[in-house]
Amino acid sequence: MLANHERIKRTVTNLPNGIRTVTESDDATVAQFIKAHVASMEKRLHEGRVFNLFSPTLPILFEKKDEIRTRVEMTEAGSIVMQTADDSTVVAALQAHAAEVSELAKDGMAAMMRGARANMRMMPGGPRNGMGPNSRSQR
Repeated sequence: MLANHERIKRTVTNLPNGIRTVTESDDATVAQFIKAHVASMEKRLHEGRVFNLFSPTLPILFEKKDEIRTRVEMTEAGSIVMQTADDSTVVAALQAHAAEVSELAKDGMAAMMRGARANMRMMPGGPRNGMGPNSRSQR
C-alpha cells in the first residue's frame, strides 16, 4: 500500500471518544489491499500481537487494546473503521495513530522514513547500529 499511496483516499473524523476513518481507492486491487490490511490489523490488535514500525502510538494501543471498541465496515472501495474508548489517553492515541496512518496514505514510504527518523531521535542514547550523529562511525 505504501507504493500505491497516491491511489488511496482517506478521511479521518476525530470523535469526542475516538475516531472514524474512511480509507478507500478507486483502484480495485488497492481497495482489496486496504480491506485485507484493515482485517489483519483488527485481528492483530484483538490477539495482542504487538509490533512497532516506529510508531509512538502503537505501544499504547496494544497495551490498552481491551479498552478499545472497534467497528469495521467493508465497502466496495475499502473500509470504514470506528474506534472508541472511554479513557482519554486511549482516545488521544487513537487520534494520533489515525494521523500517522493518514501521513502514510498521503506520502507513502517518505512518511515511514520520517517516522523512523523521528522515533530514532527519541530513543535513549540516540540512533543505534552505527547510524546517525551519535554513532562512532560518524565521529
